[in-house]
Amino acid sequence: MKKIGIFCVGTGGHVFPAKNMIKELNDKNIELDNIVVITDKRGAQYFDNLEVKVHIENIYRSNNGIIGYILNIKKIIKNINNIKYLIKKEKIEVIFCTGSYIAPVASFLCMLLNIKYFGQEQNIYGGLGNKFSSYLPGIIFTSYPDTKNLRKKNIKFVGPIFNKNLFQVDRKKQNIVIGVQGGSQGSDEINDFIYKFLDTNNLNKISFIHITGKNKLKNDNRYENYKQYDFIEDMNIYYSNISLQIGRAGGGSLEAAYLEIPQILIPYKHGTTSSHQSLNAEYLNNLGLAELVNSYNEFEKTLLKIVNNFDEWKKNNLHKSNIQSGNEKITKYLMEAIYEKN
Repeated sequence: MKKIGIFCVGTGGHVFPAKNMIKELNDKNIELDNIVVITDKRGAQYFDNLEVKVHIENIYRSNNGIIGYILNIKKIIKNINNIKYLIKKEKIEVIFCTGSYIAPVASFLCMLLNIKYFGQEQNIYGGLGNKFSSYLPGIIFTSYPDTKNLRKKNIKFVGPIFNKNLFQVDRKKQNIVIGVQGGSQGSDEINDFIYKFLDTNNLNKISFIHITGKNKLKNDNRYENYKQYDFIEDMNIYYSNISLQIGRAGGGSLEAAYLEIPQILIPYKHGTTSSHQSLNAEYLNNLGLAELVNSYNEFEKTLLKIVNNFDEWKKNNLHKSNIQSGNEKITKYLMEAIYEKN
């Protein structure tokens, strides 16, 4: 049996799929001792409750696209050498990477060391890291069909990676419960939208469960039927209680779509993330799984339209979800690589 390296960095959006894949492999009798995680300081915090070996590396991240990587080639070479040493030390022979700025290093080293490489792209518009990786040997699993900005030859559409413990439940409640989340880091924009909406609208039959993001609790008791949390560990509790979700349009928006929870999506508007979030939101909107808004006025108008006649709105606007899970397909590829004889 070959040892597998799980490469993931940054926010929960990249780390949670890695954690979910570790759990899938462990359920298939791959011992945690046979799995090694390589991440950065931001990513490491999400592995506190998982008994797996974690190596923390200071991976270079460019804020200026490819120019930043060119200008900081010395830091990148240092990263490559450090991770190359870890791969050899841990005797890693298969690598699975959830994209972002560690993907070019991981895929390049796989080519250099003749190691099988598997990556994952969560968005409909591939990021720079996975774009680079898609031109090297390996497979990039995609969450959306017809993913853009990646080399078509090396991608395979399988669907997103979900927490396998998520379940579909009957949400036919007398009152509407709205879930709000802005990704693992929270969203100041979405938080402000919610506070403004609550200040100007009195809707007694609506309840809110608001995940603000860590260190963003407002601790304001003015609002009725409103509960606020900075983080919820067991998302089953959250999803099983909400009728509608308000959130960003990152890879996590597929989770609610998979569970057939209607959404109001507010795409992030800045940096490279803006392009893929807008396209993700448009895709789900075109499928009849979400409403897309870009301003507070649009948000307020859309939310009021939905909650004032929720059942009728769902009947006329919400389509049945055809989102598929990629868990089993990705696990099958990884298992074959882990058990493959040299």
